[in-house]
Amino acid sequence: MPTLTFLCPINTCRAENIWPVETCAHCGAPLAAYAHLAAHPAHLFNQGLQEARARNFRRARDLFAAVVYWCPRDREARNALAAACFELGDREEARRHWLEVLRHYATDPSAEQGLQQLSQLAAVKPAHRKLARLHKVLFAKRRRRSRRR
Repeated sequence: MPTLTFLCPINTCRAENIWPVETCAHCGAPLAAYAHLAAHPAHLFNQGLQEARARNFRRARDLFAAVVYWCPRDREARNALAAACFELGDREEARRHWLEVLRHYATDPSAEQGLQQLSQLAAVKPAHRKLARLHKVLFAKRRRRSRRR
């Protein structure tokens, strides 16, 4: 059976340690704690997925943002964060995150698809603005008429 080794994450050490081990044999760094921390972003990401599936996008966004804070180049987490922002109506934040994904992974299909959705919405937006103004004008007139009675 092969021996599982764990490299010390301390840059000045990088000693090989046989797993399971609590501390580095060379520098004394708490390897078990590092291993636990290394697994934490995956745990947060999975919680974020559960929240997104439950359509609790605000909580999902916060969980994905925590993962991105600790792992800024995590493509899946940043795409998920962008998607949660998109679902919450924060188009600019979604765009920013998808562009950041593409900056590091030029052909990421999820980021490309997200930006494509944003551009399709932008093409429809002027019509929505006109309707919103018309709606405002119509309902403002109705309110004024009802006040006069």
